Amino acid sequence: MDLFRLQELTETGAREAALDRVATALREGEIVILPTETVYGLFATATSTDATSRLAALTFPKPPSPDRYRYTWHAPSADAVLAALPVAHPKHRLLIRRLLPGPVRFDVPLGPAEMEAALGRLGVEPGVLDDNGVIAVRVPSTQSTRRVLESAGTAVVANRLASAGWAPDRDPGAALAEGRAAAAGVAAAIDDGPAVFGAPSTLVRLLPGGEYRVEAGGAYDSRMIDKHARLRLLFVCTGNTCRSPMAEAIARSVIAERAADGLDLTVASAGTSATAGVRASAQTAGALRSLGIEPAEHRSRPLTRQLVAESDVIFTMSDWHLQEVLALDPSAAGRAMVLDPTGQDVPDPVGLPQEVYNQTALRLRDLVLRRLGELDILAEAAR
Repeated sequence: MDLFRLQELTETGAREAALDRVATALREGEIVILPTETVYGLFATATSTDATSRLAALTFPKPPSPDRYRYTWHAPSADAVLAALPVAHPKHRLLIRRLLPGPVRFDVPLGPAEMEAALGRLGVEPGVLDDNGVIAVRVPSTQSTRRVLESAGTAVVANRLASAGWAPDRDPGAALAEGRAAAAGVAAAIDDGPAVFGAPSTLVRLLPGGEYRVEAGGAYDSRMIDKHARLRLLFVCTGNTCRSPMAEAIARSVIAERAADGLDLTVASAGTSATAGVRASAQTAGALRSLGIEPAEHRSRPLTRQLVAESDVIFTMSDWHLQEVLALDPSAAGRAMVLDPTGQDVPDPVGLPQEVYNQTALRLRDLVLRRLGELDILAEAAR
């Protein structure tokens, strides 16, 4: 058995070679040990009957039936999950995008035709991933394992080491002791340090109409899951009297008209140099009315670290504003971005004629529509 202790592989080339070796073993039908953020597991390709049978022999000592074992698909990314499984409701897609990768397992119900198509896309025979019209899926957040899953290029399933009697399984020590894993036919193992949680992943069952149920006893509690079911958007400019209030009002209008039912969305705006309590300019109100949007009462507010921390997605009018956001909270790097996907600024119209405000509003509408579409929160019929 090949054992790769990643913390000892300091050269990038050696580390990549180790991950490639394990990915190849998976692709060729071997059983390997990989880390996740919850526990270590035994992994095998779901496209090989021989591989899943050997995995079952190791991890299902008393199977429910000789030819049916329910496995969880371990996908390399949330995008891979949504490409393979027709998750219909935007709220469910939002949960998948926001919680994966992470210590969460989703039960995804599919109709007979949808199930057949999904298994066909994955190249998996019925009875390996599906059980009573449901596929279970998760995306480990451990980077090395996601790299292996991506490189393997095949649908992969796993069971925790404890299911083979090798506990505790927060690290691979029990499986490696006295050559147990090697004697059981495991081809390769990655040791990437102790798992962060050391607890099972949280099970989230997707239900009709965008509803969901969180099962107790996992790494995340229901409050954490519910938090990710809400989406808080923040638009940022300089004084919070022109551009960001326009973007906020446009986003509210689009969401009211086009967002799918059942989504919990909030929209706000702020300014990096704003004075609290200033009304939006008359030109801003006029520009919104030119789009058919009646402006709401607005009072400017300064951008604060707390406001950044409370926002899930932050859109700025320029790169300069983006740098101001990141200076307040560097951890916002993954959720803050310039509103224009090309990175171009939306110039400040302050002091310019009404027509410039109107043109700015038109551009903001196009950009907001594009970004809301990217967030996958608009109803299908509205796209």
